[in-house]
Amino acid sequence: MALNWDYITSTTREIFIPKLEDDVYDSSALLKIMLKDKRVLLEGGRKVVQPLKYGKSTAAGTYDKYDTFDMTPFDKLTAAEWTWGHYYSTAVISGTEEAENMGKARVINLLQAKFDEASMALKEAIANDIYSGSSSGKGIVGLSTAVDNSATYGGISVSDFSGWASGVDTTAHTEANMKDSTSSSYVLTLLQNAFRSATHLGQKPNLVITTLKIWDIIETVIQRDTNYNKSTTSGRTKLIGELGYNVLEFRGVPIIADEMAPDNYMYVLNTNFMNLKVHPSFNFKFTGWKPAYNQDAKAGIILFHAQLTLSNRRMHYKFTNLAAS
Repeated sequence: MALNWDYITSTTREIFIPKLEDDVYDSSALLKIMLKDKRVLLEGGRKVVQPLKYGKSTAAGTYDKYDTFDMTPFDKLTAAEWTWGHYYSTAVISGTEEAENMGKARVINLLQAKFDEASMALKEAIANDIYSGSSSGKGIVGLSTAVDNSATYGGISVSDFSGWASGVDTTAHTEANMKDSTSSSYVLTLLQNAFRSATHLGQKPNLVITTLKIWDIIETVIQRDTNYNKSTTSGRTKLIGELGYNVLEFRGVPIIADEMAPDNYMYVLNTNFMNLKVHPSFNFKFTGWKPAYNQDAKAGIILFHAQLTLSNRRMHYKFTNLAAS
């Protein structure tokens, strides 16, 4: 046989897996920005655990001379936890394809096609789940659940911890009203409300992400409103623009469109309180090429384990019904 499958396995790891990693993170503007922000973390463990404070210490105050101090221990600590989200993608080559693609150069071309197929399937699954969450319950718990004011998240119910809730606006805001500065649905007013809700302890949102349609509405309004029509060439906005995205600004915070964002949604996020945690042993792990026991074929499997985690839900806000028909 002209092909050396040990060589192909090595080539697949060295050439195609790094490319796949880039493809997956590039598939979503949010994923790419989180990677730029270094909010993609490699961590192991049986589960993904996020320590949380759910109360304030009372052992602080003033004193004079020989006053005694309050030594009450602070024990209002808990943790949210999630199971790992598990993803796979397969690349398969038949014996007949193998025979038809002898010679190193043509083998690489064939592998490119096979891994392009695997890449498309994997990156679409991950990018969709970052927003909508895994419908099977075996993958990533997406922003639709994470940024919420009622859903149990990380095993913690809002009824048990009232601070474990995001701001949510489910009101239907029409496109016409979003462009009308006299309407309560004026898009800049909506952004003001979201920023007010999601700003705590001097920390304000640092990213607004939405659909292209809603981004276009915001662009129209900002260009018309001279109070907001200003240069966006510095700081975080400049860095995100250098990633290849068209960027608007609100209060110095970049607004971008993500093709994977769900229709009618806009997320106002603080990525300092959001991480994509990736298992280091399953960070696009390639199993190598394995022969099928009942077919003239070989398959390679790519494995990816990750989970999206918020460490403070109240630092985020979402709109679910913007520019609705």
